Amino acid sequence: MIQSNLRSVGVIRRLLLAASLLCSVQVAARATETHQTDLAAFFNEVDTAYRFFDLKGIRGDWDEAKPRLAEQAKTCASDTEFLGIVIEAIRCLRDAHMRLSNTKAPMPALAAQYYPGLSLMPATQNRVVVMWAADAHVGKLKSGTVVTRIDGQAARAFLEAKAKAAWGGASPYFVSSPQRARLFVYRMPLTGRRGDTHTLHYLAQGKEQELRVTCDLEARGWPHQYNMPTNLTRASQALAYRKLPSGVGYMYLRYVRTETEPGMRQALAAHPDAKGWILDLRGNGGGGYDDKLIELLKALPRPVAVLLDAGCISAGETLARDLARHANARLLGARTAGSSSSKRQWAFPSGIASVTFSTRSRWRNDGQPIEFNGIAPDVELEAVPEEVAQGLNSEIRRAEEYLADMVAQHPEPIR
Repeated sequence: MIQSNLRSVGVIRRLLLAASLLCSVQVAARATETHQTDLAAFFNEVDTAYRFFDLKGIRGDWDEAKPRLAEQAKTCASDTEFLGIVIEAIRCLRDAHMRLSNTKAPMPALAAQYYPGLSLMPATQNRVVVMWAADAHVGKLKSGTVVTRIDGQAARAFLEAKAKAAWGGASPYFVSSPQRARLFVYRMPLTGRRGDTHTLHYLAQGKEQELRVTCDLEARGWPHQYNMPTNLTRASQALAYRKLPSGVGYMYLRYVRTETEPGMRQALAAHPDAKGWILDLRGNGGGGYDDKLIELLKALPRPVAVLLDAGCISAGETLARDLARHANARLLGARTAGSSSSKRQWAFPSGIASVTFSTRSRWRNDGQPIEFNGIAPDVELEAVPEEVAQGLNSEIRRAEEYLADMVAQHPEPIR
């Protein structure tokens, strides 16, 4: 009797285990089906509503990626893994504004990227110059040092090839243009696995020297300043200012926010006798602004020079446009990030997440889209290594020279 009951219990346990396994399989099948449905809906939304395929030349990459990612969704084991597939799809679209939000599952952990704690800039005469170096290298790679070769190749050619590959899909960052991809390649060069090593050759005391560097710092953030003016008065986190020894007014705008307009008014009131103004938008992270700022731009004391680079993104780019439009500003430096668009939210049918979706570009003064193209400077500038080594900022120097020429030509205030 006892043995019979034990056999019955064993049978029941096996049946429960089988039922549990069957239930798990059914749940997994339903989840996989949901992932496939969600991904198909996302593909359809992108195909219908995304406006920048032809502008960015990415239609072929997108068409190649869809079946590959759809196959991955068929064997997707979790919601987190599915979000990773979506992130890969977004990366294919080369759009710095597209991102996931309102996620109902943990985001996948992204592999950390490391670099040697060294930031570079393109420089005059087809050179490469050190912008910043970590403490481990600063004794040899001071700001302004010319790097001649990287891993046996001419430094400029090496970095330009990496920039081209980064725009082609090899960049770990979300970028909307080749110039933005190039910026990251120079500012955080040689990113890779922790422990990777590279050989640099650089000029010191008139001779070429060799240095072995190791990728040991996690690539987070990116340096965007060098040899900045000292003793700036900070009006807010978004803006700092001073009058330079040349008599020129200088404002550094890190972001464009509601406090930007009153901060600019504070700077103008503090230095009413400034011989023109430099507005430095390099590395500007964007934000937003309204008609109050537009009205102030129209009243800015002229002449005005604006400094640009591919670190200037989004609202920073439209601000550069509006400074040229309303203040007749001269734009100096490098092309901006090419990421300035109207956006909306789109939700997956299952509700697992939403996607910030770029719908149309904002426009340049010449009628071309800012997206991908960026704002082109009137005068392209690169750092001069000899000036950087002296603690000078080449772009600020060129802007001061321009303003001095304008003031000499027009002694009376320009309106």
